[in-house]
Amino acid sequence: MTGPLAVLVADRASLTPVEIVTAAGDDLPVLFVLDHRTDDRLRTVAEALAPTVHADFADAEGCAAVIAAAGAGAVTTFTDRLCPLAARIRRERWPDKEEQRRRLVAAGVSRVRSAVLDHPEQVRPLLAEWGGGVVVKPVDGVASAHTWLLRTPADVDAFTAGPHRLFAEEFVAGLPGTASLPADYLSVELVGPLAFGTDRAPLAAPCRETGLMWPTSRPESVVARLVATAGEALAALGAGPGSYHVELKPGVDRDEIIEVNGRLGGFVARAARYGADVDVGRLALDVAAGASGAPASIAWRRCVAVMLFPAPQGARRISRAPDRRSLGRRPGVLAVDEVRGAGEPCDWRRGTDDAVATVWLAGADHRELWDRFRDLADHLHAAFAFTGEHGEAVTGDWPACLR
Repeated sequence: MTGPLAVLVADRASLTPVEIVTAAGDDLPVLFVLDHRTDDRLRTVAEALAPTVHADFADAEGCAAVIAAAGAGAVTTFTDRLCPLAARIRRERWPDKEEQRRRLVAAGVSRVRSAVLDHPEQVRPLLAEWGGGVVVKPVDGVASAHTWLLRTPADVDAFTAGPHRLFAEEFVAGLPGTASLPADYLSVELVGPLAFGTDRAPLAAPCRETGLMWPTSRPESVVARLVATAGEALAALGAGPGSYHVELKPGVDRDEIIEVNGRLGGFVARAARYGADVDVGRLALDVAAGASGAPASIAWRRCVAVMLFPAPQGARRISRAPDRRSLGRRPGVLAVDEVRGAGEPCDWRRGTDDAVATVWLAGADHRELWDRFRDLADHLHAAFAFTGEHGEAVTGDWPACLR
């Protein structure tokens, strides 16, 4: 590659600007590309860290011209919603959720039925036809935001669509996980030739992610099969070399793709630093820049997890919260990224971005990590209190599913 690596930067990314420049070091020049409407906070941070240019993210050709004028030799992003833009600048096409599913089904990689909804009431006949459940999310949704799992007519009654164009998919149950992690799905992280699995904690209502764990507790043979399935999905989508985050459900006769994301998975780089002393962020940058030499696997020296503790679905404000110091003293806690305070608003519709506490944990093995994860969930459940839209007390039962 000649010239710097251009990185399209926005909020809600799997690598922050600080993490990008830290991973790049002194030997891999990067160029930050920001939308001209970027808020001042992100603009100030980016400009302080690396050469920065501004473009109109609604104009792919204009972005490409700005990047070319700056002399960049390649372009990438760590923000989910910017993956289609990065692909267009590279003269590729990254499909949205609707087109992804269509291509996967056409290639025989997926059997999941799907539909775009013109009106929320269209969910009812889909639930009746598909039977097992319907997952509804915005066509361009990210981070579990505005995502619903509807399994009964009562769920549909409670469903509120919001202003988004909606995409519905048939719900498919995966094989239960191990005794130390009952979630029925996981993800495969692909960074060039490097591939490994990420376990998931059980979802919170109506369909929110609550935690990730490394390394996967699934048997090596299952992981190898899931990596192969992820590779088939990338081939069906016409994906080129790069970093990908593929969510899957293991099945009895075949595995099923949940979705494919065209960037490094969230929290993955930090997990690899904590648990394996591997700089996956740097590997992802090298792959984007066209370099080779990434390993095919990594060796984990301990198990790590990040908990995204959810407020109850009906909560709208935090009325009581733990202090950061007390959380830092819980068994196995490595870092407390965030703990939101009493009086702050909360809203499940923001998905994982609305987690009221984000905490990293470590354990010597899967069992110890899982015990510490459950201990922390129980502690947070007791320490937080919430009120609803009209000031009434609201309680949640998410930690109960961890038992």
